[in-house]
Amino acid sequence: AGTRAVALVMPRGLAAFLLGLLVAGVGSPPEAAGQANRCDKKSLLTIRTECQSCSLNLGINCPDGYTKVTNGSMGVRDCRYAFDIRKYSLYLPGCRHICRKDHVQPQCCPGHWGPNCMECPGGARSPCSGRGSCAEGMEGNGRCSCQDGFGGTACEACAHDNLFGPNCSAVCSCVHGVCNSGIDGDGSCECYSAYTGSHCDQPIPECADLLCPENSRCSPSSQDETKLECKCLPNYQGDGHYCKPINPCLQAVCHPHARCTYLGPNRHSCTCQEGYHGDGQVCLPVDHCQTNYGNCSTESTVCIYDGPGQSHCECKEHYHNYMPGVGCSMADVCESKNPCHRNANCSTIAPGQPNSQTFYHPLRKSEYSALNTCPPLYLKG
Repeated sequence: AGTRAVALVMPRGLAAFLLGLLVAGVGSPPEAAGQANRCDKKSLLTIRTECQSCSLNLGINCPDGYTKVTNGSMGVRDCRYAFDIRKYSLYLPGCRHICRKDHVQPQCCPGHWGPNCMECPGGARSPCSGRGSCAEGMEGNGRCSCQDGFGGTACEACAHDNLFGPNCSAVCSCVHGVCNSGIDGDGSCECYSAYTGSHCDQPIPECADLLCPENSRCSPSSQDETKLECKCLPNYQGDGHYCKPINPCLQAVCHPHARCTYLGPNRHSCTCQEGYHGDGQVCLPVDHCQTNYGNCSTESTVCIYDGPGQSHCECKEHYHNYMPGVGCSMADVCESKNPCHRNANCSTIAPGQPNSQTFYHPLRKSEYSALNTCPPLYLKG
């Protein structure tokens, strides 16, 4: 799709109307590896300077960042300006310049969130593991809203321990045993001592005569169900005569950026490392810029993400002299790049926006400055 421009008429009394209008935005692919997660929208801003006498309009500049389309001329003769004579106003034909600039509206690609466009939990290709919706976009917080039955930071697990199957819709039915639950589980039961059956609900009276050692149980033989043997209890491993507790932390059961804590036989907890957050199975880097804007001033600074749990503040364009906890001071565009006429009084009224209210006689500036009127041979602009 092409890009078209819309012109804006300047209100009288302002040097330029800076807001413009966003039009005909089109999604654009990222152009650099550092912006691989950005799908910014490009637009064209068009404004017109204030209407005034054509003879004075030649030296009028566009606001900072804009390019003068009518450069080298007095502008376009398509307006009228007020010329005050005592109590009367004459509206005379005048000129104004057309100014344009490219505007880029930052946007995240699908599956990304926050000012730095981080990947949603589960990855951008399958946000929330395909089992929920991610609060994506620059205003999103990256949290997953999981479908019924699913839970976890990335909807990577069943919401409850007694659910199993790919849809987490089946319910375990083990009476005296441990269920093979979870998304990858099949619901099979591992019975406690002296119980058997598919639901571990059938007692085995003969187990009273079989003295199994500690941490083992009486159970039908795996090779001949008519015989009994000692097997390790659920959550233990061994040959039935010697059983030791299973330590899940000896395997990679947690996220690479999480630490595993052993809580007992086949029990553990995963805790994300400093600078990361999540349930331990999924750990995401902490970006302070996306929570409380990294304690940076939203008016004068931008928050820069430096890595998990780290960020800093920098001054926005047209601001300088950053102070922690305060922000940045607005730069005086009249000192750095005065766009006003040499006989005009320049003042900065907004970031990068000057205002010239009065033309002064170069030899009698103080007299006309106090009156805010123009000297002889000068027109008020």
